Amino acid sequence: MPDPALALRRDALARRVFSLSGVVPLGVFLVVHVVVNARALRGAEAFTGAADAFARIPGLALVEAVFVFAPLLFHAAFGLYLVAARRPLVTPSPYPRALGIAVRATGVAALAFLAMHLPELRFHLPGARPAGGELLTLLAADLSSTSRGVPWRGVLYLLGSACVTFHFAAGVWGFFAGTRRGEEARARRFAGWAAGALGATMWLLFADVVVFHATGARTFGAAPDAPGLAEPCPPPPSSAAP
Repeated sequence: MPDPALALRRDALARRVFSLSGVVPLGVFLVVHVVVNARALRGAEAFTGAADAFARIPGLALVEAVFVFAPLLFHAAFGLYLVAARRPLVTPSPYPRALGIAVRATGVAALAFLAMHLPELRFHLPGARPAGGELLTLLAADLSSTSRGVPWRGVLYLLGSACVTFHFAAGVWGFFAGTRRGEEARARRFAGWAAGALGATMWLLFADVVVFHATGARTFGAAPDAPGLAEPCPPPPSSAAP
């Protein structure tokens, strides 16, 4: 007969590995993207400098492959299996029913968004990382493109980044809820507010960047390198009397 205690330990280990394979690499991915892309709000030189400095990190491609993309691929594959099989990761689930459905839906949407985002930017040139100036040009071209006057690509990026940040924040809370400390109702509530604030802050930063690339205007504050924003317009020259 199978050992129930061994089965429980295996389930707990699978839950931990699955959660960590999403929370840690996705968190690193989001933080790096927020830090680098937010530099665009300070001007083209700030963005290209940050992107090029990041690209010069020794062994960056190997680190990304092993510690970011491989865990995310495992997390996505196992998550899709759970969705297709209609199986919860753990019983009982720490999520309320509505939140659990939202976590799974945003997980699938986040995977679709990353499948669109990575090939057109990170893997735009096979075997080569785009330089900062090229990335800036690609972002501006993609996000400012319009159809019938609407920047649909920018709208997709707003929705996609919302799904990714929500899935990450909910995953952080779910991981905490599975710990001994997370069994306390008060701790769960506090962690829920903290995770919600973290996800909302990340998304607002992403939204500011997306709107800036799509329209040239910032959601918060003035656009960079825009002369004369703080200066009044000069008065028109007075006409000579006849």
